[in-house]
Amino acid sequence: MRIGIDARVLDGGSGGVHVYAKNLLKHLIPRAANHEIKLFANQYGRAHSSGIARAFAAHPHVTLHQYRFPNKFLNASFRFKAWPLIDELVGGCDVLFFPSMMYSAFSPKTKAVLTMHDLSYEFFPEYFTLRQRIWHKLMDPRRLCERVSAVIAVSESTRQDIITHYRIPQKKVVTIHSGIDAAFRPVHDRSALAQVRAKYGLPEGRYILQTGTLNPRKNYRATLAAFERLAVRYPAEFSDVRLLCAGHRGWKSAGLLSAMRRSACSDRIHVIHEVPADDLPTLYSLASVMAYPSFYEGFGFPILEAFSCGIPVVTSTTSSLPEIAQNAALLVNPYRVDELECAIREILSKPEEARRLRAAGLRATTSFGWDKTAAQTLNLIEYAHRH
Repeated sequence: MRIGIDARVLDGGSGGVHVYAKNLLKHLIPRAANHEIKLFANQYGRAHSSGIARAFAAHPHVTLHQYRFPNKFLNASFRFKAWPLIDELVGGCDVLFFPSMMYSAFSPKTKAVLTMHDLSYEFFPEYFTLRQRIWHKLMDPRRLCERVSAVIAVSESTRQDIITHYRIPQKKVVTIHSGIDAAFRPVHDRSALAQVRAKYGLPEGRYILQTGTLNPRKNYRATLAAFERLAVRYPAEFSDVRLLCAGHRGWKSAGLLSAMRRSACSDRIHVIHEVPADDLPTLYSLASVMAYPSFYEGFGFPILEAFSCGIPVVTSTTSSLPEIAQNAALLVNPYRVDELECAIREILSKPEEARRLRAAGLRATTSFGWDKTAAQTLNLIEYAHRH
């Protein structure tokens, strides 16, 4: 079988979709050694595609089809002309796999499998910029889901959203959970911890950590408010507690960053915008509790990352988060700062509860693995080809 893969998502970025594509293809491509893999890449202004795509192309059964179309021209042509056809650009294929929705066009004869990560743009449009809302409208995700042969949802919550909101037949939408990178594990080495602490200027103390792109949907404001309430209400008990936010400066984040600077506790608030992947496990391991009160997530990688590093988690009762947390985290209403404050305080002040959550979180991670994700994804691609 000839499998075409849209590898454009590998170029740039470090968000959840990029993490998904990179890790899935890393495990799927070796598993698909009996098939011919054709990667489609486009990077205008560069002679080569991303190093990740080139590394994948080193496999004997993989070929990289690199193009240098201007991105705006290509996207407009895909959207309004349904041309060029990606399956023809890669020299023909039986099934096209899209790790994420992108502007695209392909022949009616070619089967396609699409991964949908969430429908946040449908339920929370106010958390997106005007440009992002226009992009999603032109992308027309409903039409994409209708056109492809099968849709992968990264959680059962996302699957139900797709079925209900887009009216896609249930049998066409399959839940395949994402995995967790083996690099995330508890770091106990004192020198490694001290090195990262010094690198980012983090004083000794207990840390409330939140990771992920700084944007309104992640609800960093609730974490900030909960931290401030703890600091003001229990000054003696939590005098050594600090807030650490680690994530790219996202859209509509200026107000949040301004609130942090104006906070009465600003000297105990730390923001790191760029964290190399190698530092993340150590940064998690420096934390006493992970707060992730997001309003909506299609999957929620930070929960599993914290679990894998042995960090207790407080997260939301909404969307996919309880599904991924599997009773191993404290769940709160993301609109109730008092609930978030209470849950964080319980972990910080009750060592036995923190130990229980650490153990439960580590156990929960055994349900997730990229090998498992890759095997299920390849099975679905093969099924789409046969049917």
